[in-house]
Amino acid sequence: MVTHALVGIGETAVGKQPGRTAVDLQAEAVIRACEDAGITVGDLDGLFNLGPYSRPFPMFSASLNEYLGIRLNRQATIDVGGIVSPSYMLNNAIAAVERGECSLVACTFGEAAATGRLKEGRGWTMAADDLEFEAPFGLVGSVLPYALVMARHIGEHGTPMAGFGAVALAARKHAMLTDNAVMRGPLTMDDYLASRAIASPIKLLDSSVIVDGAGAVIIASKEVAAELGAVPVHVRSSAMRSSHRNIGQFPGIVELGIDEVGARALAGAGLTLSDIDLLQVHDAFTISVIVFLEELGFCKRGTGGDYALDGNLELGSACPVNTNGGHLSQGHVSGMLHITEAVRQLRGQAGRRQLPDPRFVMVAGAGGYFGMTGVMILARD
Repeated sequence: MVTHALVGIGETAVGKQPGRTAVDLQAEAVIRACEDAGITVGDLDGLFNLGPYSRPFPMFSASLNEYLGIRLNRQATIDVGGIVSPSYMLNNAIAAVERGECSLVACTFGEAAATGRLKEGRGWTMAADDLEFEAPFGLVGSVLPYALVMARHIGEHGTPMAGFGAVALAARKHAMLTDNAVMRGPLTMDDYLASRAIASPIKLLDSSVIVDGAGAVIIASKEVAAELGAVPVHVRSSAMRSSHRNIGQFPGIVELGIDEVGARALAGAGLTLSDIDLLQVHDAFTISVIVFLEELGFCKRGTGGDYALDGNLELGSACPVNTNGGHLSQGHVSGMLHITEAVRQLRGQAGRRQLPDPRFVMVAGAGGYFGMTGVMILARD
């Protein structure tokens, strides 16, 4: 039984916006989502968000709540990494609605990641106690861990670099149809192959674009959604699994259990993979897309590069990937804009990149270094 609906979506502009903060970016996204839903910020009675990774910010949800000037029944800052964080926000919002604790809940993430980072020191994430066996030896940030996973995939399957390039090219083609995207210039395979190495085998164009920006989604009870006349988009199912935090504890791609998480999400929705019209997958790096395509069953293990080269990620295929350009070309907002794009497609509001009558969108990806896997299916009934 459907108990809720996603009644509003909001995005700020993405790019370099000097002087902006995580608080005011998220506030803008929430306000835009409320306007889209036909409500005011004062109508909200719940808020779930994630604080900025670019600088420490304790009790972030309380600060955003105070900035918006509202009183809430439920609020929390949620961090499980990557696209799984906004998915888990939605799960919490739906639970609050189903228990009758809230009727209108905002879920948001955004930060000034491009211009608001700390200018000195090693950065707060590197000082975490659980990274003591990696950071002191130079294994810091996200690029190196993902490079290790990418190298492993190449070593095990012989994946051609052009296969990863096809992921980047598909994202760019979609971003060229997205007004709110940073990378909108044409991209060729020669451009990709010639791009400089960041941490071999990861190239510059294998990497997502760091931006200042935010997105938000409003969850409403079924009754409130009916009053608002919202297009009935809802979360049909959700599944998650955790395995590790540090890349040193990475168990192997198959052992991550992404296939099992995907199967649980599909079973919970009463669907098969062939029912999925669009895949919005976390693409901090091109390797993420290849891994999830294979492990979710869109193609056989070891063939993700060929699958991408055959055009299966692009508009016009049976199940396109990241029609907004994703992190690779629209801008990296930790999966929140993947969700707003999913809702936009299900509403039929995606303009030049609109899919023909989509009903089911899979939102999937990893948190951290593939340590948390999440798969969520959004539906329009």
